[in-house]
Amino acid sequence: MRIDPTTLTIFLTVVEERSLARAAERHFMAASAVSKRISDLEDVLSARLLDRHSGGVRPTAAGLELVAYAKGIVDLLGRLRADMSRYNEGTKGDVRVFANSTSIVGFLGSDLPAFLRRYPEVEVRLEEWSSPYIVRSLKDGLADVGLFWADTPHAGLATVPYRSARLVVVVPAGHPLAGKSGVFFGDTLDYDHVAFHEGSMLYRLAEQGAAALQRSIRTRLQVTSFDAMRTMVSAGVGLGIMSDVTVAAQHNSGGLHVVPLLDDWASLAMLVGYRDFAELPRAAQLFVEGLSPSGAASA
Repeated sequence: MRIDPTTLTIFLTVVEERSLARAAERHFMAASAVSKRISDLEDVLSARLLDRHSGGVRPTAAGLELVAYAKGIVDLLGRLRADMSRYNEGTKGDVRVFANSTSIVGFLGSDLPAFLRRYPEVEVRLEEWSSPYIVRSLKDGLADVGLFWADTPHAGLATVPYRSARLVVVVPAGHPLAGKSGVFFGDTLDYDHVAFHEGSMLYRLAEQGAAALQRSIRTRLQVTSFDAMRTMVSAGVGLGIMSDVTVAAQHNSGGLHVVPLLDDWASLAMLVGYRDFAELPRAAQLFVEGLSPSGAASA
C-alpha cells in the first residue's frame, strides 16, 4: 500500500471524530473499510497510530505526529488543486504577445492595464515587433497572440478585428504642408521624409504608394520608433508618416503639425491573430476575448 491523500484525509477525520464509525459516515464508507485503511497505514509506517477502546479511538504519540504531517500534505494538495484550477480557468498563467508599434503606443496603453487588473495572476509577456515578423512568429509558435496590420499577409492564421487607425503626415512648424487640412501622399513626395525602418508595414505602404505614382521617396533618415520620428521631424530633418493614434499618444505642443492623408490606403485596420483559438492556453483566450468582444476565430 502507498500513502495516499484520501487515506490521510480519512485518518484526520478519525482523529477529529475519535470514532471509526462516525468517520465512516462522513466519508460514506463502511466502518470496516475505514478500519482497514488505518490498519494498512499503520503497516506501511510501522507504527501504531490509534489506541482503540470501547468508547472509540484516540491517537498515539506517533498518530499525533502524523496528524501534523497529514494536515500539511492535505493543505498543500488543496492549494495545488486550486492553483491548477486557476490555470485551467485562465485566471493564472502567462500569455506571449507580439505587437506592432502602433498597437502598443496607440491602443494597449489603455487595454492592457484593464486586463491585468481583472486577472492579476496572469503575466503578459509583451514584445514589440513589425507586423510581418509577428505573423511569422505566430505560425512558428513563438507567440500565443499577435497584434498586426490587417494588410499584412496572414494566410493560415485565425483573426478577429481589433482597432482602426488612419495615416497622417507630421511636419514641423513652418513647413509648406503645415497649414493644409488634408493632403494626398503624392503631395509629400516633393519633400524630405523621415521614414520608418524597412521591415515595418508603414515603410511598405509608403513604398507602394510611391511606386503607384511612379515616383520615389526622398528618404533622409530611417528610424525604429515613433518617438525618434517625432524628434527628427521636430528638428526639421523631414516630414513623417505616422498613424493618428500614435500622434495622439505622443504629440505635445512642441510645434508639430498633423495633416491627414486623404488616400484610400491611408485607412488601416488592426487585427488580433493566433493559430487556433481552441488550442490557446485559457489565459491567452481570455486576453483575446478582452481585446475583441466577439472572440470568434475567422480565416
